[in-house]
Amino acid sequence: MDEQTFQNAVQNLQADHRVADTNSGILRGSFIRTVNFHSTPAVHRDRYEKQLAFFSHYYSPVTVADIDQYLDTGRWHKDKPGLILAIFEGFRNHFDVIYPLLEKYNLTGWFHIPAFFPDVPVPEQHTFADANQLHITHEEEYPDGRFAMNWDEIRDVSKNHVLCCHSGTHFRIQLDTPEEDMRREIVDSRRHLEKMTGQECTVFCWLYGEEYSYNPRAAVFIQEAGYRYVIGNLKMERVAK
Repeated sequence: MDEQTFQNAVQNLQADHRVADTNSGILRGSFIRTVNFHSTPAVHRDRYEKQLAFFSHYYSPVTVADIDQYLDTGRWHKDKPGLILAIFEGFRNHFDVIYPLLEKYNLTGWFHIPAFFPDVPVPEQHTFADANQLHITHEEEYPDGRFAMNWDEIRDVSKNHVLCCHSGTHFRIQLDTPEEDMRREIVDSRRHLEKMTGQECTVFCWLYGEEYSYNPRAAVFIQEAGYRYVIGNLKMERVAK
């Protein structure tokens, strides 16, 4: 990159209010960081524990109520920056490995569950995962072939952590997705999670992290479902009422 191109990039960043807001928040310690986990095999348990021990010392856990307060007031109300630990795909090793560590260090996990994955019969779970881009690692960990959390495990997790809907089947909603597919993956998926857990699910997360405004057709179903927040790769958005 030549000097002029570099200077132009710097000027563009300086002119972007989002950069200024982010820098201001970092200087005040009032920001929320997100760390994503997918499969969490037991072979890496010690590494995860070191990470979570570090996080518990320097960050505060975040709940949906904390997000509500932050957006309503414009101020972060805790002494330490916030941390959202996003646990994706509803794998069985989340319950066996990362969940006990979250409990040990008093951290809050945001568990993003493909709502219909737990219903897949055990002999079919590997095939279902392969077909729906659910990347199983360390297959030898579960020789019985059950790679998804079951509903009892999800119910336990959802009592003290944030239950999020990551579509129904780990499905990528696109601009031309038929309405019946969007309804299944956005509306029916939330209803199923809530029915099976008895817990409220107010957060929807796109596959591949699209923005709420990315798909106006899907936004209609997000509102119909009653979600309060939508998560993409770059931001969390509050759903307009």
